[in-house]
Amino acid sequence: MSVNPFPRTTSTETCDATNVTPTPIPAGTPIIKVPVVLQEIQVQIPMHAEIDFPAGQSVLEVKTIGKKTFVTQCKLLNRPPAPGTDPNTFIGKVFLSGFVRKNIQYAANPTVDAQGEILSPINSLTVEVPWSCVARVEGFLNLPVGPFTDERADFGYLISQPLPNNMNFAAKDRLEGTDLSQFHQISTQFFNEMPFCELIQADIIEIDESLDRVPLTGGTGSQAIVGEGTFTRLSEKMVLDLTLKLLQNQQVRVASLGPVVDL
Repeated sequence: MSVNPFPRTTSTETCDATNVTPTPIPAGTPIIKVPVVLQEIQVQIPMHAEIDFPAGQSVLEVKTIGKKTFVTQCKLLNRPPAPGTDPNTFIGKVFLSGFVRKNIQYAANPTVDAQGEILSPINSLTVEVPWSCVARVEGFLNLPVGPFTDERADFGYLISQPLPNNMNFAAKDRLEGTDLSQFHQISTQFFNEMPFCELIQADIIEIDESLDRVPLTGGTGSQAIVGEGTFTRLSEKMVLDLTLKLLQNQQVRVASLGPVVDL
């Protein structure tokens, strides 16, 4: 079905909203399913990368670098807590991976005019610097639920059948056991709630250094170029401090449902 859209105008019609009374849940102690904070952690991730600028571009200087942090994986790996486990002593491993998107703006391919002035266009290069690590989390605010493991159990039925007379068995002897021609099993499969993460904050400190800088030549006499140079490769060292929450959807019994205050 194809519908041509109506032309838009500079004004819109108004519509009235009427308040209605919501239907409350029965009084008592309801059970709700909500994300529960397992722990809030800060992970420090060191990184070292070498960046090659596009072929044919000689960089005079880096003007600015914009950075955005992305997480592609955050998985908590833990054994099921034993009954009575103290959350403060519980230990888990968090597998983390992601990348830092960097937009580098730089002056490239400089030229020197007759007055000794340096002219260069401003270019932009966007790269992704990957990172990955495994963080050990010691102590939780709330214990994770599970993971519960699947179970399988085989069972059989007793059968009784006569034995062949030509194998030196007595007439009253019988073969008793399970029927090998049949297979019986009870299996249980659990669908566990996987813990997940929410990003809170990312802090980055970095050092960027040129690797193959050569002097910039040009000009004569008092217009000679001093101290300037160009390069095509950059070495960067970064330390990423990542703050995130570990959460899991859990069933929680509440005494009452009142207004929620976001602290």
